[in-house]
Amino acid sequence: MRTFKLVLTLILCTALLSGCWDKVEIEDRLFVLAIGIDKIKEEEKKQPTDRYSINFVSPIVAALKKGGEGESFSTYKTVTSIFTFGLNQMYERMDKKLSFHHTRILVFGEDLLKDESLLKEVLDAVGRSHEFHRNMYVFVVPGRTEEVFKIKPKYTSLLATYISGIAENNLYQSSIYKMPAYEMYNNLTNFDGDTVIPSLRASKEEAKVSGVGIIKNYKLAGYLDDKDSETLNWLNNSANGGLIAAKYNNIEIPYIYNDFNTRLELDKVEGDKIYLTYQMEAEGSAEEYIWGERLMDQKLLDILEKDLEKTIEDRSKSVVEKFKNEFKVDLIGVQPYLSKHQATIYKSIEKDYESYFTNNIIINFKAKVSIRRVGTIE
Repeated sequence: MRTFKLVLTLILCTALLSGCWDKVEIEDRLFVLAIGIDKIKEEEKKQPTDRYSINFVSPIVAALKKGGEGESFSTYKTVTSIFTFGLNQMYERMDKKLSFHHTRILVFGEDLLKDESLLKEVLDAVGRSHEFHRNMYVFVVPGRTEEVFKIKPKYTSLLATYISGIAENNLYQSSIYKMPAYEMYNNLTNFDGDTVIPSLRASKEEAKVSGVGIIKNYKLAGYLDDKDSETLNWLNNSANGGLIAAKYNNIEIPYIYNDFNTRLELDKVEGDKIYLTYQMEAEGSAEEYIWGERLMDQKLLDILEKDLEKTIEDRSKSVVEKFKNEFKVDLIGVQPYLSKHQATIYKSIEKDYESYFTNNIIINFKAKVSIRRVGTIE
């Protein structure tokens, strides 16, 4: 009886070890690693109702097995009136099942982001679908997404892996703004259609994540450059590492920070004005100077720290002014701070928050920079 129970247990266990739960073999799948969505151009339309142009990128497995010889990925394109129709239309042209569980990047064309209605439909389709995971990285292209999918990367075979790797370099360079899909969904939901999306620019052999697009009320309102996107990371306390240059006697001295912390504080409420201060602290190292000159001098370090503090404060002020006066949208963390930590004040201005943010919230900056290291030669 004991032997019988053991054999029965083993048989039941083997029944649970099936390799493919949905009975689709791996060689019968087309793994989509990147998706690009554009608003359709008139000359692309196949039907009068077509509204989207969708590009899919998939690896060529045979080329990868040969060590990257020849083309390593293919791009498939379809035009459609509804996003989900576009996915299904691909089955009319290929003999494999589309798999989106490994999709790494989702790219929006600029024209799509300028059309509130189309953008909302795409967001609903992608966000609602169970096939797309929420950690894929989101980008906007100042142009059309097909420009990105023409890139032939120098240093890697797979385009999607290359671009997602750039996004993950924000651990070392805070000018890179990283935006997973789930964070974009949360921002759009919690801030009434407002968010930022990293900007992706393409050349023949390289992509560059440079700056961010500003989305206001589900429409593209403009861009910030890479220096301003780094500053935005400072303000939102999402900076990890990066570099700022200090100046001394007309010499630029690079300061690499590996720790940057920001907290927002309420100073006072005076009449209808709310006064806030960003307290910003950075720690890092001075990496270059002049051969033969001493950098380990406290007076010199004090001068450099003051110069860096002024740079941080000036850049932060400039970016905040752009959000207050040019874009008129709060994507710098003020609203979350007030709603969470100053609930009574926030309730009194909630219904007219945009006007209050632009005209009645006064923001100051206080930076504290520490140079902890000056390299190994002194």
